[in-house]
Amino acid sequence: MIHIVTDSTAQVTPEEIKKYNITIVPLQVTFEGKTYEDNVNLTRQEFSKMLDDNEAEFPKTSQPALGQFVTTFESIMKEDPEGTIICLDLAPVLSGTVETAASAAQQIDGDIRVIDSETTDRGLGLEVIRAAELAQAGKIPEEVIAGVDAYRNKIRTFVMIKSFDYLVKGGRASRAVGFISSLIKLMVALEVKDGKLEFYAKCRGNKKLRKVRDKLVDEIIANPEVSEVGLSYVDSTEDVDEIKARINQERPDINVLARLTSPIIMTHVGPGGYSIIFN
Repeated sequence: MIHIVTDSTAQVTPEEIKKYNITIVPLQVTFEGKTYEDNVNLTRQEFSKMLDDNEAEFPKTSQPALGQFVTTFESIMKEDPEGTIICLDLAPVLSGTVETAASAAQQIDGDIRVIDSETTDRGLGLEVIRAAELAQAGKIPEEVIAGVDAYRNKIRTFVMIKSFDYLVKGGRASRAVGFISSLIKLMVALEVKDGKLEFYAKCRGNKKLRKVRDKLVDEIIANPEVSEVGLSYVDSTEDVDEIKARINQERPDINVLARLTSPIIMTHVGPGGYSIIFN
């Protein structure tokens, strides 16, 4: 049997976790001296409010401890020694989680395949679901991995950032860029492409960022092959509500999932940020 494991940045619903028997390993966030496990002793709603209410201290994020992956893998292999674990994790540009999972896999006897998803959030969630669907269809591990690799190329992930402060504090952008962007009120759209963060558009103000948003929505609506859209946000639902309403009206055949993103992503994207992910 093939068992699917992923990390807590994957945007999957409780119903999907149950349907596909997905195992989640939580990342961690430290805030005001206390360490929380994502969606274990800290919900996304709680962290969104904490991030908004406290400006004095910046949260610190970390990948799961090596022992968490070891314990998870051991538990699965103990129940199914002849089984295979396929573990899909977020891109290394965002976290060292995939490296930690790979190190844990080397310590366990059994067939454990650790895969770099090259993305995160709903993009990672879609890869996880595709892997689970292929596994449930009776595909062998090599076929599951090949299927996910092919599917990955169809997923596009865009992140709208309204403040560079959080990217700078989180170590994902230089302080010089953060300082300049604050002076000119620069907002950006980033694309997660081939496991890297790339500038898709640089906008002076929210009005121009909304034009970029609308252009992406136009592309989604015009493409008959798009069947899934993920809209993940940090706090405000204003943008995602508008996007979802338009897609529902013009392309009711598309499944649109709008949810709070994980605290790990919130920490780097910052207030007002959101993502548009589609395939």
